[in-house]
Amino acid sequence: MKRLVSSILAVWACGAAFGEPGTVRFDAAAIKPADLTETMAFDRDGYHIRITSMSLEWLITWAYDIRTDRLDGKPAWLDSVKYDIVANAPPESLNIHRQPGEVSQFQLMMQTLLAERFHLAFHRETRNLPIYALVVAKGGLKVKLTEASGDRGLNPFSMPAGGRLAGTGVTAEMLANVLSGQIGRTVRDQTGLTGIFDFKLAWDPGMWDAAEMGDDAAPPRPASAGGDVSLFTALQSQLGFRLEGQKGPVEVLVIDHVERTPAED
Repeated sequence: MKRLVSSILAVWACGAAFGEPGTVRFDAAAIKPADLTETMAFDRDGYHIRITSMSLEWLITWAYDIRTDRLDGKPAWLDSVKYDIVANAPPESLNIHRQPGEVSQFQLMMQTLLAERFHLAFHRETRNLPIYALVVAKGGLKVKLTEASGDRGLNPFSMPAGGRLAGTGVTAEMLANVLSGQIGRTVRDQTGLTGIFDFKLAWDPGMWDAAEMGDDAAPPRPASAGGDVSLFTALQSQLGFRLEGQKGPVEVLVIDHVERTPAED
């Protein structure tokens, strides 16, 4: 079984690349309104997936590996109406190897399902939006760089709990992509680092400080074993990285049309 957190962390390999729905589709897919008392969940068992109580906004952002801040033109109901989906993928599709930068076969099939059953139509625009640059902090790195070698695996990240993130053999670019999902804003690697490193990071998900408010002069507070610091502060005090606010070109997906009631299969 692969749970929801695993699918979210897997975004490191995709870099939020937009694709087009095509001929890759589920063998069968059943969609129905969700019971709002159910907890949202994403389960995969082989070529079978079960999605429980997920909004169409979540389904779109997962299928296209984007964050909600890069999804525009949303109808008011997009994140409030929930669906249950049970679908089977063609068994042979799971033997297709995914290259870094590509979405998974399940995501491509979801793109097709969204187009055919919800009549999703969109276009892309590039906008100058607030982003963060991942740079090396003034005090220097606190992780040990080694030379990259061999296969790093499909998902070298783990998140055992909220405010806890670990990585094995990751690059700064991969860390930036995962941080984008945690912060809800594009993070771009500007460290210039070429090696890989292991890390463990702990922070308080509910804590924000002067760094997030744009006060570059504010020093980070010391980290503690309990992780009672913000993510921004933890990055600097525990790993030696810093997030700097900037503006830059960001590709967004603009919804032109989407229907609330799915078409019959």
